[in-house]
Amino acid sequence: MATFRIRYGGDYEFEGQSLSEVVPVMYRRKWANDCPCPDEGGYMRRTAIEMCEWNKGTYYYDSRSSFADSMVRNGMLERVSYMD
Repeated sequence: MATFRIRYGGDYEFEGQSLSEVVPVMYRRKWANDCPCPDEGGYMRRTAIEMCEWNKGTYYYDSRSSFADSMVRNGMLERVSYMD
């Protein structure tokens, strides 16, 4: 497990095994009463558009891992610590 920090809509951290876990974490934070996400692809697309408008970065949303990698490249997501 590791701790990751999201820098979007305020800084917050979550624990997970991989960066791609950011999608359900962000979704739960915004839409807590509607889990699991009924349209994950649509959610990633809308969020990628918002982030692009916010910091002019390039975001890919074809999978959880490409979305997370895009967030890392644009400074929106980082690994803070590793846990054993």
